Amino acid sequence: MPKLAALGGTPVVENGIRIKWPEIGPEEREAILATLERGEWCRLWSDECSEASLFEAEWARYHDARFCVAMANGTVALMCAFRALGVWHGNEVIVPAVTFVATADAVGLCGATPVFVDIDPDTYQIDPAAIESAITERTKAICVVHYAGYPADLDRIRELSERTGLPVVEDCAHAHGTEWRGRKVGAHITLGCFSFQQSKSLTAGEGGAVITDSQELADLLWAVHNVGRTRDAARYTHTSLGGNFRMSEWQATVLRSQLARLQEQTERRMRSAQIIAEGLAQIEGLSVLKPDSRITQRGFYFFIIRYESSKWDGVHRDVFLKALQAEGIPCGTAYGWPVYKNPSYASGSVPHKVAGCPNADRITAEEQIAMSNHLLLDTQNARLLVEACAKIRESIEELHRLVQN
Repeated sequence: MPKLAALGGTPVVENGIRIKWPEIGPEEREAILATLERGEWCRLWSDECSEASLFEAEWARYHDARFCVAMANGTVALMCAFRALGVWHGNEVIVPAVTFVATADAVGLCGATPVFVDIDPDTYQIDPAAIESAITERTKAICVVHYAGYPADLDRIRELSERTGLPVVEDCAHAHGTEWRGRKVGAHITLGCFSFQQSKSLTAGEGGAVITDSQELADLLWAVHNVGRTRDAARYTHTSLGGNFRMSEWQATVLRSQLARLQEQTERRMRSAQIIAEGLAQIEGLSVLKPDSRITQRGFYFFIIRYESSKWDGVHRDVFLKALQAEGIPCGTAYGWPVYKNPSYASGSVPHKVAGCPNADRITAEEQIAMSNHLLLDTQNARLLVEACAKIRESIEELHRLVQN
């Protein structure tokens, strides 16, 4: 009788791990009802009493920034950040090869060209040396992504920004609550962008935000996201090109209630991540992203496992993944491939450049295994994940049978 569930054995988790997200309670219900009855559902102005204004103040404070502008979603947050920095036709913006497509699409939607560069094989974050090699006279900005919630090397990137004069956009869609040297990511250099889409660790279904320490940039962001109005403009006075990218009062209401839960949830996720890291350290051929003492708190979007096929008798990552899924562990390959291999880019229909990305190609095709951050909310899930990995390791001979199947 085989042990592996993929071959007919009993799975570690019968019917699979079920994850309930988001976590809600009476606070959200009461807040939504209050907004309903107030009857002001659209945030037009910088009224300090609006839900969006209150959320902006709370999010800026939580993320150690002076200013925040709330947006309709994470993609337009990136677009508005690039426009505030003057990114336009003829410009180039350096972006990591491994991220969600919106990071690069936001560049293209501003008329500029995304330039994809490689990632560090130990951290999966954008490689600062690759950034520097890709800089040309057309480069207008650098966009780093704190992929999976693990921060990019902000020390090296800040030094590069100061030396070249190039602004940096931190795409923090994965990194709610992540800290670098005791300060949360987002406003370490120039601007930081967030998404509050359904899968994120802070969510209102949709929503976004940009944070900064610059009053000038905050004012530019306000105009870009609010049809070209300045904060003190008359209703139909528009002083620059902008769009309607405002966050609704509904989104802000939910986010304020959810924000009260975020720090406790972040700490739960970190406890689970530690259990997994310690467990995988005992299993040959599996590991986590390289620890770094400068990361003083870790937010999560994906939890990443690194798979080394050479230590699994050459069995491909996808075979191990199939076995792990059969044991009841929800997991996958994250975005599956570098952004430039998506049909929109690979077909040539979206202008872009690729500055040689062998690490990105190999890691996405052979090494990366990803799980939702919501799996980490329960430490029992973490223990079950380790148990499933250990079971597969002990049954490595059966993996070869799975290859043949």
